[in-house]
Amino acid sequence: MSEENVEVVRSFYDAWARNEFPGPIEFMDPEIEYVNPVGAVEPGTRRGLGAFINAVEKVFEGWETWQMEPEQFSAVGDQVAVIVRYRARGRGSGVEVEGRESALWTLSDGKVVRYAWFHEPADALEAPGLRDWPAVRGPDVQ
Repeated sequence: MSEENVEVVRSFYDAWARNEFPGPIEFMDPEIEYVNPVGAVEPGTRRGLGAFINAVEKVFEGWETWQMEPEQFSAVGDQVAVIVRYRARGRGSGVEVEGRESALWTLSDGKVVRYAWFHEPADALEAPGLRDWPAVRGPDVQ
């Protein structure tokens, strides 16, 4: 099931790269959770498809562009951790930022039930205490 879950998660990043937000709704559980970390502009958990859509749209209120490029997918069971490189340009200010962050996706029956992002690349792996997860189809995997 891990490989199938990676493909579902990959479909979100592919859609987001095409500016298709919030992503493939057919892969979202109606009660999906969107989790912003401590230190985010609006930390905390949002529940439900409408809240997920609003959270994704909120990201783009302050940014003219926001690009995310997955570097590594790591999967075990029903969870997929993703390390992401991002580039963004502020709306109005034109300030450009780039960096790396991570996300932990939890799936059930082929649908995303929880999306949590983190400020640091390793945080998604450390959150569940699974630092030694094998990388799946990441560009840095041999």
